[in-house]
Amino acid sequence: MSGPSGSPPEPQLAFAARLRELRRRTLVEPTEEALARRMGCARSTVSAILNGRRFPSWPHTAAFVEACDGVTKDWQEAWLRARRQIDEVRQQARGPANTPTQAALPEGLEVGGEAMLSARWYRNNREFYLAAAERVRLARSEIRVTYTRRYPPTQYTTPASAEYFESILNWARAASDDERCVRRIIGVPEREGCPDKAMLSWARDHYEDSKDILNYEANVLRWTAAADDLNMALIDDSVVFLAFSGGPRQKLNCFSVEDPTFMSYFAAHFDQLWAALQPLATYLEEAPGDDETPG
Repeated sequence: MSGPSGSPPEPQLAFAARLRELRRRTLVEPTEEALARRMGCARSTVSAILNGRRFPSWPHTAAFVEACDGVTKDWQEAWLRARRQIDEVRQQARGPANTPTQAALPEGLEVGGEAMLSARWYRNNREFYLAAAERVRLARSEIRVTYTRRYPPTQYTTPASAEYFESILNWARAASDDERCVRRIIGVPEREGCPDKAMLSWARDHYEDSKDILNYEANVLRWTAAADDLNMALIDDSVVFLAFSGGPRQKLNCFSVEDPTFMSYFAAHFDQLWAALQPLATYLEEAPGDDETPG
């Protein structure tokens, strides 16, 4: 499924070919410059998508399809399938055969706990948020984040955490020749089927702040546990930031790991969650009004 060394994976090239065919089927074939204007991105990004050098985010794919008078819902499954195939190709390329410890094991011998991972432990929330914000600013193509806590971010706000949350939106907004995409899973606490009022209010505000950012998407996880979940930030294909709530509301236990294989496990978990969740806009359309939501 993969091409020569350094070439894009075949599923990515195949998807690009389908986009080129859609473009050719328009009555007046739009130029790359016209597509870029309609998609809200650089012309070089359109060129890279069409020739298969970059796999487009879903917002870019939807914008491209609309610009070519296509129906976006007809492309969702094809985009998800292509992304899964690309992930599989990349995983195979760096799989067990590329790990000397595993390749050299005699038959029947199980792997022990000797994996060499480089972890960075953060002494407090400020260190964690500042480090995460800095890596966000250095990101090349993709950021995947989760926020599943009992209270909205506004109830935890410190200068460092505020900087981190804003850095993600700023990175998604930035004009760049690079293909970039932010996907965020928001866990909205529910009690007896009704969303938490404070979190729902924050989710509405967040949607208004982000709805016009082409490179940003959010899906909603309905969260019924009376506790925070593990939260993570996955930046490109290299670094994982993990945060575990502990004790007092403001307390986080945090660390990061830079290892592609370690990263791939969390990325796979994120992607299977993402595929099963509602977009934030759809969730808000169906959510009860403030007068129907318990405090």
